[in-house]
Amino acid sequence: MTILITGGAGFIGLNLIEELSRLGKTLVILSPSDLPSKFQQAFTQKNISYEYVQGRVDVEGDLHKLFDQYKISKIIHAAAITADQERELNHTKEILETNLMGSVNLFECALRYSVDQLIQLSSGSIFGNVGTHDQLIDEVTSPVLPETVYGISKLAAERLAIRYRKTRGLNVTTVRLGLGYGRWEYDTGHRDTLSLPLQAYWSAIRGESIVLHESGGTDYIYGTDIAKGLALILAKGHSPEPLYHLSSGNTWPLEFWLHNLQKLYPAFQYRFTKDIEECTIGQNGPLPRSPMSIKRIQKDFSFQADYLGKKAFDDFILHQEFLQSMN
Repeated sequence: MTILITGGAGFIGLNLIEELSRLGKTLVILSPSDLPSKFQQAFTQKNISYEYVQGRVDVEGDLHKLFDQYKISKIIHAAAITADQERELNHTKEILETNLMGSVNLFECALRYSVDQLIQLSSGSIFGNVGTHDQLIDEVTSPVLPETVYGISKLAAERLAIRYRKTRGLNVTTVRLGLGYGRWEYDTGHRDTLSLPLQAYWSAIRGESIVLHESGGTDYIYGTDIAKGLALILAKGHSPEPLYHLSSGNTWPLEFWLHNLQKLYPAFQYRFTKDIEECTIGQNGPLPRSPMSIKRIQKDFSFQADYLGKKAFDDFILHQEFLQSMN
């Protein structure tokens, strides 16, 4: 079995490579650029292997060349441009071509080349300003109102996936992710909103004083847990429902994270504010959002987040130390 990961050189892609390689899967990643050399070295040290194919999901020729070369059994579609406002203003067409039309290209290839299973990744950004409407966000009943071109493109792509499943018989499952953080996160050039946990870590090791918005603790999920949840869906081969939330099911403990960073790096200081304009990090982060309900994925795939609280923090620091040893 060969699994294709689009956007495989991105943060979620790297966590998937680590998890699926551990499970003995044969992996092909599609990305405009290969992994950073430090990560390639780290993967070699961990005996993690994959085949890299340079290409883009919005270029049909790149996809056909890949599918002609490899017999792809399953796909995890993680390729996306996560744009901030500046990129949105200057590259609207590119965002839509990648996030929306790139998904359509992949759906068509999955049908043409008889792919067994496809998982399409979506985002909590689709909830926009109504993300706190419900105390716990449900897949079906909670309202969606995307504000950004990114959010609009992800909502359109997930609705198309559901339509392809219903009318074309495509075995596709759409998975909305909570905010990801953890191992392997870096600035790929296609992801403008790096996680608050990573930004806080960078400030801590530099001994800085930061100001954060008091609503910063939202539904973050550790990257390793994301990869585990997606692997469970892959292993089952088909999903009873077309749409699932994959998150921790809880509000991420922002102050716990900062307190533990301060214990490691005593020069690091922080305080909270109600005024977003006063913040020194996180100003361009996602809108406040209630935690996503994960009852559906728990019931159908027995998913439970493992990396919470101290376990997530300790693993994150250990991984950062491991990467630093690559220098």
